[in-house]
Amino acid sequence: MAKRFVFRLETLLKIRQQREEWQQRIVAGRLRQIQETRRRIADLEQRMHAGQEAVRDSQRRGRIDLQQAMHYRHWIGHLHKNVLETQSHLGYLEAELVRERAALSEAAKQRKILDKLKERQWQRHLRGEDRREVNEADELATVRFVFDRDTKQELVHT
Repeated sequence: MAKRFVFRLETLLKIRQQREEWQQRIVAGRLRQIQETRRRIADLEQRMHAGQEAVRDSQRRGRIDLQQAMHYRHWIGHLHKNVLETQSHLGYLEAELVRERAALSEAAKQRKILDKLKERQWQRHLRGEDRREVNEADELATVRFVFDRDTKQELVHT
């Protein structure tokens, strides 16, 4: 009867798999944050460009409303400040992503170590089972040979 394979570190392997999955979720969340921040920067830059175009349009028409021009300049300055702040935040998020990817890589490495150990133990188990089967077959053949020989000798003596 074949002996059942049991990997004694299965619980630890499951914990490491869960840790790796958790790190994957963290990295995915950070990537979403980065994507959203980049969208926000693009939106702010588009709005800033639209404000600059409005100022240029009013200048091209020849009449300049000083109040409106000051309002647009202030608005563009505010948007520019937001772009710089958001870019700074993006830099922080990207630095965090690098750190979190390193943690994910380490978690994957730790899981792979146990996966390889489990595979080696599985292969050793299979080789042991094969040896047992061969030994049992040899023993059975030996018993049969001895039985057949003894039976032939009894027939010859009787």
